[in-house]
Amino acid sequence: MVVDANVVRIMKARKVMLYQDLLKDVMMQITLFKAQPKDVKVRIESLIEREYLERDPENKSKFIYKP
Repeated sequence: MVVDANVVRIMKARKVMLYQDLLKDVMMQITLFKAQPKDVKVRIESLIEREYLERDPENKSKFIYKP
């Protein structure tokens, strides 16, 4: 839940981000534990499935926040 909350908070503020930038920001902001990149990726995929985020149709490494 911590990872999900951080991803949504970052994306709500930025609206569009590249995967590497999003991953870097999420890992810097989580201080409760050492977030692993694969865990963050799984949570991002979950947010896409739940329609909080979507992939840019032209650039698959770019994510768009869906309000």
